[in-house]
Amino acid sequence: MEESSVLVAVRIRGPSELSAETELVLRLLNLTKINHAVILPNDESVRGMLRKVNAYVTWGEPCPELITKLLKRGDPNPGINFGEELSALGVSSLEELAQKLFRGEIEPSVVRRLFKPAFRLHPPRGGFKGSTKRPIGQKGVLGYAGKEIAGLLRAMC
Repeated sequence: MEESSVLVAVRIRGPSELSAETELVLRLLNLTKINHAVILPNDESVRGMLRKVNAYVTWGEPCPELITKLLKRGDPNPGINFGEELSALGVSSLEELAQKLFRGEIEPSVVRRLFKPAFRLHPPRGGFKGSTKRPIGQKGVLGYAGKEIAGLLRAMC
């Protein structure tokens, strides 16, 4: 399977005991509330920011189907004519937009132009499959999840 050019990050924990630096990084990533998700470019600077806040978020590489689900949950920005914007990008549907995002043909900044910065998700159906206070390697859900982010996103969409 090919490598994704985007990452999806989901905020899991709330604001208690946040340092100013951590709060700033979460704000820069547009992860201001619990159960919000964002689509980010898969580059080293974004990965560094996510590692800085990995005690509050989980993140990984999504498949195109999950990107489509997230886009369908997105709140369009006010005043955007969705059909015109999609045709200007050369895509005909959200599925095609998700494929192009996955392959890196369209930058994730385009998503911020079409939709509000964060995607609001439900708490996971059936609950979290680990502690929300521990990293992935210690039977938790925090930190880098890789392809396992798919299970969490399916439960939250």
